[in-house]
Amino acid sequence: MTLVRILNQSLPMKKLNLIIGILIGITFLSCSSDENNNSTQQDPIIGVWKLTSIELNGENSDLHQCMLEQTNTYKENGNFLSYFWQNEVEPCEFSTVTFQYILEGNILTSINPFETIDNIPFQVTNEIITLNEITLIYKEVADNFEGNYPENQQQVFTYNKVE
Repeated sequence: MTLVRILNQSLPMKKLNLIIGILIGITFLSCSSDENNNSTQQDPIIGVWKLTSIELNGENSDLHQCMLEQTNTYKENGNFLSYFWQNEVEPCEFSTVTFQYILEGNILTSINPFETIDNIPFQVTNEIITLNEITLIYKEVADNFEGNYPENQQQVFTYNKVE
């Protein structure tokens, strides 16, 4: 026996219509809440990324332990914090600087407003090779002062997401 028949036999028509309306409303609300959850998913670049390797001309560079502690933290507001090995001597001394970024398709542009020529901020263009929930790999291909880098000078950076 269906729910409508059971309700029809035991309730007057006005109450039956009210209950059916409530059931339909609950159905729509449950569907729309799923859609809201999907729309609030974060862009996969948002988070803290730890440097794991740098490659040049197909060969991994030997990285000092201090370099392997470097991170980039990308935020939803278009800023990223770079935590980097400051003096490249031991003991490891780190600095944190806030830069800006723009992510359009597979191009990640890093903007350094503190380094300028004629009041134009320095920008590095990176071509994203991989970006997912756990891995970010990009290749530095150009900057706005020097132009396109020769193929043999394009470094590939690999990061793993830690937060």
